[in-house]
Amino acid sequence: MNSRIVFYTAAKTSYCEKALRRCAAGLDVSVSGARYATESQSLGAQLIEAFDDCDIVFVIGGLDFTDRRCVRTVLSNAVSRRQPDEIKRIKNEGGSDACLIRSGGQLLVLLPDDPEQLEHLLKGVLAQYLRVFVKSA
Repeated sequence: MNSRIVFYTAAKTSYCEKALRRCAAGLDVSVSGARYATESQSLGAQLIEAFDDCDIVFVIGGLDFTDRRCVRTVLSNAVSRRQPDEIKRIKNEGGSDACLIRSGGQLLVLLPDDPEQLEHLLKGVLAQYLRVFVKSA
């Protein structure tokens, strides 16, 4: 299954990309590339472009903000216009949580901007979810 990474106000991009690629390879998910967004409008544009080509889009960063830049706030405004099939929060012990938004055959995965937390999530409950999603496609 094809995917893309969108870094949203992320700082540890190369470390996170390496961790994600390493974990995704074991899940039959290929990562076609990475893009960058520093504000909500560019994030929206990157997501539209990514979902034209990919089934899964990983957004790394923006989860720890508490203001209008928070990726959850930005996306909740976007999905309020179209109800997704599933929204799921994945708890990460001692770190940032992940969030999944599934609509039809496409999946948006929000991940923390920390390679260790990202890898912990992608080797745990999130890996199980992704395996089921890939098999059902």
